[in-house]
Amino acid sequence: MKSFTCCLILLLGLSFQSKSQNTYIKQWQVWIRYYNQAQLNKQFALHTEFDERRRLNPWRQAQFFAHIHLHYRVKPWLEFAAGMNYNSTHTTSTSFQTLSIGEWRPWQEISLFKKSGRDAQFQFRYRLDERFIHNNDKQIILDGYHFNWRHRFRILYSKPIVKFHNKQALTLKLSDELMLNSGVVARTFDQNRISTSLEIMLNKHWSIESGYLNQLQQITDQAFILRHAVRTTVYHRINLKQ
Repeated sequence: MKSFTCCLILLLGLSFQSKSQNTYIKQWQVWIRYYNQAQLNKQFALHTEFDERRRLNPWRQAQFFAHIHLHYRVKPWLEFAAGMNYNSTHTTSTSFQTLSIGEWRPWQEISLFKKSGRDAQFQFRYRLDERFIHNNDKQIILDGYHFNWRHRFRILYSKPIVKFHNKQALTLKLSDELMLNSGVVARTFDQNRISTSLEIMLNKHWSIESGYLNQLQQITDQAFILRHAVRTTVYHRINLKQ
């Protein structure tokens, strides 16, 4: 319990330290995600995600993500996973056009789980991204890809706050995730995400989670983008081990 608390304090401290330095630009976005979780057997699960992110002013696509990843639960407190992600980021190249920058991203992760009391749980996750980003000059797409590593440290706290008579619940989730670059990169700090959300179970297969995400992302040595995102996820759980 103490180790998880120390990690959370460290991540929050790094986030606030970054925010206190330099200037930052505010943006508002809406993120909508479909997340399928297929339980293959007692230990293995296949996850598939589709994530659409849109800017509010003007209303247009900011990013699109497609993920597939396999999870292996070794112990109740330990899980390994690996997957592949493709995403397309849309940036403004001229007053009339947007530039779509593609990225292929294989990744691996390890998660540790810690119960807190009867119902609450902490999860600490380390994920390593191998990022292959299509070369561009912010005006046109160029040949080849740029590669770099990204290290992601996330701590997640979840606790049911309302329980219903049919064993369903309303769950509160709080998280903080720090992302750091390595390799041939201009800056080590990439971004930090702080989020809070509520997830309600509709039945044993479907649930909806919605909440607020604060994303601080460095774009130059002197500037940050501060994104305020309203994120909604539809979870679809399938049990194939029966």
